[in-house]
Amino acid sequence: MSTLGTVNANNVFSQVWNNLYAIVNTISDPASRGEQWIYAAFPQETKHTANVYPAIIIDSPDARGQNVTFTHTNRFYEWNIPISIFATRMDTCDGLASTVLSTLNNNRGSLEANGMQMFNIESSPTFHTLISNQVIHQKNINVKVVGYV
Repeated sequence: MSTLGTVNANNVFSQVWNNLYAIVNTISDPASRGEQWIYAAFPQETKHTANVYPAIIIDSPDARGQNVTFTHTNRFYEWNIPISIFATRMDTCDGLASTVLSTLNNNRGSLEANGMQMFNIESSPTFHTLISNQVIHQKNINVKVVGYV
């Protein structure tokens, strides 16, 4: 795994995303393609081809910051980072979702050491979409963390 960076006032979006990507990117591609399969946005040019699946999308975090006191320069931030898992098989989608959760939980200490505290997770039901005569299963996980930056 690549080294995680500390979240500070100058990187409240980019470093939160980079830290999650660094952790999730340690998961092995179940299709063993030997190429990128974890993205910041869905690769639109290949969305309709089966060889893009499975894929994991880590969206840009949204953040809510508030001052703790009027005289203090640091802010208390809450981040929500959506992660979506796409696969052509339901068991692959669920398996990857479990692996993402397990991998993130196993790295909680690293996240906390880099300014991402109180790690919480929410997930969605699995969605099913027909794309080019192929059923695509999608599971969404929202990672919620807080930090004092």
